[in-house]
Amino acid sequence: MAISMQNTIWDSVLEITKVAQEKGSDPLIWALQVSSSLSSSGVGLPSPELANVLVSYIFWDNNMPILWKLLEKALALRIVPPLMVLALLSDRVVPCRRSRPVAYRLYMELLKTFAFALKGQINVPNYEMVMKSIDGVLHLSHNFGLEATSPGILVVEFLYSIVSQLLDASLDDEGLLELIPEMKSRWATKPQEMEIDANDNYNQMQTEYHEKLYKMNTIMAIEMIGKFLQDKSTSRILDLVRQNFPTHWISFIQRLQLLGTNSSALRNSKILTAEDLLQLTTDSGGNIVLSRESKTRSLQKFHSVMASGSLVSSSGLYQGASQSALWLPLDLALEDAMDGYQVNATSAIEIITGSIKALQAINGTTWHETFLGLWVAALRLVQREREPIEGPIPRLDARLCILLSITTLVVADLIAEDENMPIDESECGSTNHWKENKLSGKRRIDLVSSLQLLGDYQTLLSPPQSVVSAANQAVAKAMLFVSGINVGSTYSECISMKDLPINCSGNMRHLIVEACIARSLLDTSAYFWPGYVNGCISQIPHSMPAQVPGWSSFMKGVPLSPSMVNALVSSPASSLAELEKIFELAVKGSDDEKMSAATVLCGASLLRGWNIQVSRYLVTVRKILSSELLFRNLP
Repeated sequence: MAISMQNTIWDSVLEITKVAQEKGSDPLIWALQVSSSLSSSGVGLPSPELANVLVSYIFWDNNMPILWKLLEKALALRIVPPLMVLALLSDRVVPCRRSRPVAYRLYMELLKTFAFALKGQINVPNYEMVMKSIDGVLHLSHNFGLEATSPGILVVEFLYSIVSQLLDASLDDEGLLELIPEMKSRWATKPQEMEIDANDNYNQMQTEYHEKLYKMNTIMAIEMIGKFLQDKSTSRILDLVRQNFPTHWISFIQRLQLLGTNSSALRNSKILTAEDLLQLTTDSGGNIVLSRESKTRSLQKFHSVMASGSLVSSSGLYQGASQSALWLPLDLALEDAMDGYQVNATSAIEIITGSIKALQAINGTTWHETFLGLWVAALRLVQREREPIEGPIPRLDARLCILLSITTLVVADLIAEDENMPIDESECGSTNHWKENKLSGKRRIDLVSSLQLLGDYQTLLSPPQSVVSAANQAVAKAMLFVSGINVGSTYSECISMKDLPINCSGNMRHLIVEACIARSLLDTSAYFWPGYVNGCISQIPHSMPAQVPGWSSFMKGVPLSPSMVNALVSSPASSLAELEKIFELAVKGSDDEKMSAATVLCGASLLRGWNIQVSRYLVTVRKILSSELLFRNLP
């Protein structure tokens, strides 16, 4: 009964379409009639079923100009999902591009309009159903060999399939695919049956006009490939293929290089040159062209991350539709930052920031979920090295640096972007800057909520042995603050845990919060979060000395004695103001002060670089290294 009713609905839509076709009706009037008919029948919009009905009706028995106008209007008014229409057209039009060059041109024009506006197409109620329908049309899960359960993964696979199909079609049009017989296209690029001319305007004999249009289409297709690789949003999404599917990506780059080196159509392009296209094979996403060894390591890394539990929802990692699997690309991006064999043209901060923004867009998650996913991925990175192997490279310290330095700088960039506040290293040195900000943005609020919820993941938060002491000191500092005893970090390091009346066992969240406070992402109100500390103490511990050499004492005017220099070298600065004071002494102080200041600035924070505000520190170091005066006083 339900099937019969559905058939009646689509028969009604086809009848409205046929009448509009015969009368040459205004596409807007047709679209309103169809929308009204579907709404009254309880069909949700945009409708994947309507997309299938319209495309099936048009190709190829009714391939008329008026119907293309109707289809375009349905896309513009979001009656049909654009991604679904593009998937259906790619499956039908691209294989027949030689005999139907006009249809191929119109398909690429629709690509140009809708494929680069993904953000507005994923915030629809039936987004997941649309992506599953696309998977059924293009067989994405089969081609990638991965059962895609999330729409975000399907979007990545869909975009790659569209670009890869254009690439294979262009190679085939120029006879280049035959140069490498083993390169067989995974996508529909040739007609399944012998093309037979039909009596319609889009399938005439191969006239001079059609041949000219066919050649122009090849140029346009190559230009579209370049646009996909250059566009900020689509290039980031395609970079997820590089990170997650190295086998597919290496094949793609090889075919792209073949096209850039041998394409005659590319020489006629006024937009894209062969040099530009070949440059994209090395610039997009950092180091794209991987060696055989790199390929093997990438695959091993992929399986290692999957085995570590990234694809399993951990303690109900996210509520609602979001799943832990959505953030697998983050695990891989963080692992990439650890690789010694891969040197990227851009910094790890920029790469991870780009991946975060792309994943947040294609997964349609909130920033609360996005930040939580980032922290969990970074914590998993550390947990995978809990028992470090022997060797000269301190891999655990490097992973801690990713968690406590790189990740927090990524969050700082995202929050600064949200608050429309440029990161000016000379203006944001105070830890009270968070309080001074006139208007906290939504992302900052979501950061706070994500860190509060992070406390529920006790297994991930267990600190490695080498940082247990630092985590305990972070708790002691917070407990003293909550108790009304405000001390600096240097003083808290001198406290014996045995002298505290209550338990001060810290975890990785305490270190993350301290890193965020150091970068002005949070203030000390975090110490009052429920469950952050176990209680208060009534008096200063006996083990706390009256005065301790360190940054706090230095800022109060204590001179740079040998003991003070040793304390500053071993304890990283917590603010730009401290570094600037050292800089002043390095430039304007006495000879002894210049020597001491140079020692501090060249030695501080190298052992525990994750404790320092890295970006601000580097800015100050650049200032210092530009001073000839300091060069003469280096120890």
